[in-house]
Amino acid sequence: MAMIETRNLTKHYGDEQAVQGIDLTVEEGSIHGFVGPNGAGKSTTMGMLVGNITPTVGEATIGGEPAGTHAARERIGFAPQDPVFYDSMTADQYLKYIGTVAGVEGSVAERVDELLEWLSLADATNQPIGGYSGGMKRRLNLAQAMINDPDLLILDEPTAELDPQGRSAIIDALQRLTEEGKTVFVSSHILAELEQFIETVTVINDGQLLMTGPLEEVWESVETAYIVESTDDDRLGELLATHEAVSRTEPADDGGLTVWTDDPEAFATALPAVAGDAGLGLYSIERAGGLEEAFLEMIDEGGA
Repeated sequence: MAMIETRNLTKHYGDEQAVQGIDLTVEEGSIHGFVGPNGAGKSTTMGMLVGNITPTVGEATIGGEPAGTHAARERIGFAPQDPVFYDSMTADQYLKYIGTVAGVEGSVAERVDELLEWLSLADATNQPIGGYSGGMKRRLNLAQAMINDPDLLILDEPTAELDPQGRSAIIDALQRLTEEGKTVFVSSHILAELEQFIETVTVINDGQLLMTGPLEEVWESVETAYIVESTDDDRLGELLATHEAVSRTEPADDGGLTVWTDDPEAFATALPAVAGDAGLGLYSIERAGGLEEAFLEMIDEGGA
């Protein structure tokens, strides 16, 4: 079942096109990455999903309910990129306030204690938020988004400005949520990190959709690069450069040979055959690049 579905989702501000004709589907229980450069329309799109921004044209549904309706809002927990806290409040006070406003069913105090423990903030529960580190504030932002035990979490750059340990803590929390059947829709500019835990991805630029679907389809839509090390990289490069399974080759920065291909399966067959026929030994082969390189290539090509 689709947790998020949009059709021709569009937002204009006067003559400015912020988002244009976005069609995407996010399945229930998945982690979906939302990728694009600054100004691409990510925050505007998230605002329309949450119901804070009214589309100019098109529609979005949350679990089948129109975005912005009470039924849709009840299913969403939203963590903005730049949250505003009451610095004089403690985490315990702040979350109890948010829980009361959100109409949390049952004991708000128990829910707050559960979240603070789960996100490793229990030891700082009575400290003023103004004294929290960046990582602690990011975890508190996630806690307030989870206060009403939502089915869907929409997170705008949840790991921004965090050190590796802080990012790891947030990622672990998101993975645990999907294990519980929650859906996570997350934007991030740290693409090498994002690809480690998302299952599907949407890429936008200048407010327009470039692609949406399983992460594997990103790799299929762009050239794949491999770093190959052999007994004679120069000779291997000459031989591969004219092979139909290879787009181009060049020396790798740290030694070895970088080889690009549009057909990884054909290349996997061709490489040992070419090397063997030439009497060359292969030391290693590994995939180069990742989501960031694929994303940059898509942006350069304008989605073509």
